[in-house]
Amino acid sequence: MAEPAWTDGYLRLSPQAALKLLEQTFIYHRGRDELYELDDAALAFLSRCDGSRLGHDLTDDDEFVRFCLAEELLQTLSHPMPTPVPISKSPTPSLRYLELQLLHDCNLRCRHCYLGPPNPTRLSLPEALSISAEFADKGGLKLMISGGEPLLYPELQSFIEQTRDLPVRRVLISNGTLLDEENCAWLTVDEIQVSLDGWREGHDLLRGEGNFDLSVDGIFAARHAGIPVSLATVIHRGNLREFDRMKRFAEEIGAISWGIDVLCDAGNLTRNRSLNIPYEQAAPLFDFSYGGGYHGPSEGFACGRHLLTVLPDGKAVKCGFYRDAPLGDARDGLLDCWLRLEHIPLSSLECHSCPVLAQCGGGCRFRAHHPLAPDLAMCARHGIDLTKHHG
Repeated sequence: MAEPAWTDGYLRLSPQAALKLLEQTFIYHRGRDELYELDDAALAFLSRCDGSRLGHDLTDDDEFVRFCLAEELLQTLSHPMPTPVPISKSPTPSLRYLELQLLHDCNLRCRHCYLGPPNPTRLSLPEALSISAEFADKGGLKLMISGGEPLLYPELQSFIEQTRDLPVRRVLISNGTLLDEENCAWLTVDEIQVSLDGWREGHDLLRGEGNFDLSVDGIFAARHAGIPVSLATVIHRGNLREFDRMKRFAEEIGAISWGIDVLCDAGNLTRNRSLNIPYEQAAPLFDFSYGGGYHGPSEGFACGRHLLTVLPDGKAVKCGFYRDAPLGDARDGLLDCWLRLEHIPLSSLECHSCPVLAQCGGGCRFRAHHPLAPDLAMCARHGIDLTKHHG
């Protein structure tokens, strides 16, 4: 049966949409990871679209309703189906992205892993669920489910089932080697990000012989199950000639994004520094990347303006590289930890007068020599003479 005209149908917010009060007011489509800014009138209208009222009783703004229907922000129902319309309100600055490291264990022993050797520490299922629920309630957008290797988390299937109705985009961050037809059937996440650190030779140089083929098999299992896949790559000595091949693969699988970065001197890499290459050599390879990110700067501040990481022991940190600088225990309150985070204004950086600061955003604060120093990898990427920043 054809859907009723919107004026004669009961309007309801799409299950993929949620109202978010961040620095501005938005409606968020978690399937596409897209924010649409709203004015007061649009917010008032959408907050009444709970499936209990006919369209012609709610508004006469045909253009706006048709836009929302086309963007899958609204749906029309032939019968009333009342559904509450929650509005989650964020702190300032808004906590939009949460990396939840469920456990520290991993099935691989990668030569560059910033976490170092794995250990048995992990969040309990009730702890992980409570933290995720608080994140969603405080206006969160994207929940990155990571580790270690999250597919080793004993309660992962239950965690996935019990978070499916949260108004956030759930992204599983995996090495891909354990993905298969069976677990992809219950992995009802919005995206799986797989690390692909080269083609066969380059990838296996970091992650161990045979793991490239396992990761690629996992990627195809996810795509066959209809799960969108993104890729993450680090530039290293063994994959410099493999980016054209990886680009073809990204196109073949329809990767929704491809994040590319250089190695950071932490964890296992401190024993494998021969994998590093000069930033000037790495710089052209950044151009292969596409799609959005969550570590970046915004609103005049350096990296991580909207990001927090929760470690497997419950400690909240700026990001996974800052394990030695905890902001508190997220199990006692995620918001309290977030409000303790100090955000670095771009105007306070040593390179504040750089002509490309707006494009670079100050780069990675961990990778810089100290919190206010230039990130030399980004200097190289944007063609800034590194020698004037040395010393």
